[in-house]
Amino acid sequence: MRKLTIFASILALSGIALTSPAFADGAALAKDKCGSCHGADGNSTDSKVPSIAGFPISATMDSLEQYKEGDRKGDKYKPSNGDESDMNTVAKALSEADVEQIANYYAGQKFKTASQSIDAALAAKGAKIHEANCEKCHSEGGASPDDDAPLLAGQWKDYLSAEFGKLAAGDRDMPKKMKKKFDKLALITGLGLIF
Repeated sequence: MRKLTIFASILALSGIALTSPAFADGAALAKDKCGSCHGADGNSTDSKVPSIAGFPISATMDSLEQYKEGDRKGDKYKPSNGDESDMNTVAKALSEADVEQIANYYAGQKFKTASQSIDAALAAKGAKIHEANCEKCHSEGGASPDDDAPLLAGQWKDYLSAEFGKLAAGDRDMPKKMKKKFDKLALITGLGLIF
């Protein structure tokens, strides 16, 4: 027993963890499990993949739980530097501790606005629609990390458009309070027809 204790002490002093040795912290875990698609710091370079840097801890944990349980279907995706996968497969391989570490890591990263062209007139119309229908949960124009909701401001347009299309088609679940607003919005703006 004494030899085992000495061995464990030597491992600990040398920086080798006895549990989850490959992932000593959320940064390493996030890089290994998420980085090839979402970027090492959570800022995606692909317009089909959301940037998740700066997301509230609860929003990331909720999303990963939905993917893990199969309540939200992930699209198949093949990053340029990796194998094809989807969020359901990735999330199912994560433990609760992994999910918490990843969520904490990305919450501490700085969200960077996606580099993309913007139609200023359309953005102004969108800001008014957002203010009337979305601001309560996605405050500060969808830019507040203090909400329990994902950041929308500065996110990739292609990703948001695809997700709005899934919501409009009923292919993605949403909270009841959001569904009520979204259904009203779809009727008013014809949202269900433009995606």
